[in-house]
Amino acid sequence: MMPNSPMSDDADPMRGRRAFLGAVGGAFATASFCVLSLAPFEHSWAQQPAKLPTVAILSPRNPTTDACGAKLQAIGLPCFMEAMRDLGYVEGKNVLFEFRFAEEDFKKLPALAAELVRLRPDVILTAGTPGANAAAAATTTIPIIVGPAGEEALTRLAGNLARPTGNVTGFTLDSEEQQIKCLQFLKELAPRTARVAVLLNPDNPSYRNFPGILAPTVAQLGVTLVRIEARNASELPQAFAAIAASGANAIYLIDDAALAGNGPVRKRVAEWALPRKMPVTSTNARVAADGGLVSFGTDLNTLQRRAAAYVDKVLKGARPADLPVERPSKYNLSVNAKTARALGLTIPQSLLLRADEVIQ
Repeated sequence: MMPNSPMSDDADPMRGRRAFLGAVGGAFATASFCVLSLAPFEHSWAQQPAKLPTVAILSPRNPTTDACGAKLQAIGLPCFMEAMRDLGYVEGKNVLFEFRFAEEDFKKLPALAAELVRLRPDVILTAGTPGANAAAAATTTIPIIVGPAGEEALTRLAGNLARPTGNVTGFTLDSEEQQIKCLQFLKELAPRTARVAVLLNPDNPSYRNFPGILAPTVAQLGVTLVRIEARNASELPQAFAAIAASGANAIYLIDDAALAGNGPVRKRVAEWALPRKMPVTSTNARVAADGGLVSFGTDLNTLQRRAAAYVDKVLKGARPADLPVERPSKYNLSVNAKTARALGLTIPQSLLLRADEVIQ
């Protein structure tokens, strides 16, 4: 070996020992760094909040902030969010809401329902027969609260109204008895009514056989019902032409999401009917306020609080089988006195005394 040549580690025991200790020390330093850097990660993992319960909202309508400033006006429950807050729910703190709106195009509902199901919510809230059908077709396991829909639809989907047999429960919006009562009020206010145009949405399966099921009973009032179809606002001109051609002298506006459930549609129907001296009635509670003659509608304030209570129960572990389908317990009779005067009608005192609301 040359005097100035570098010595190998093997030839220098001390140098090899230093290299070994340096490597071991580096390894421990690296290990210590990993431990130190993992510790905060493990701590933050342990502190992650539990997944918040999710309420999926499937609406057949457009989003809106009417009444109570709540998006759920769009599914016929004007103060649902307020009711949920009253029950202690705060969005982002102890609950999450996922909204999907079909914007009155019922054909969108199945895809929107499937999209919500993929999010694996804890409960789905929807309204109307099309919404109920779409949600029920998308899942047989996630609890579905329907609030409200036709009694026929809920009878079919729940299996048993008193004790639902599947994953669907909820609230009926109206009933055959309520519809007949609505027509009775119309006849009482406008005794000359003889032929009533029933304006309905043919895409709503609840009214597939309508108004045939009412015909025998209504005939006793001296009234004939004529079916007139409109799927949405764009089809109203054709519907108006059909009403005019039918010889009807009154209109019964069906409480469908695209018709009586749609504010602009309610107003257009009332505005078209008034100069033609045609009274308008409906089981939608808002029709009288928007220019119709009389409404005999379900009290939606009561209904929305019941719907919120059902959602709350599901989030706390209840099953649909534990929650019977509820029929409306309170109705609002509203009479528009201004419209009555414009039609040349006198409101009987007996009806004024029974009315929950008289619109001047």
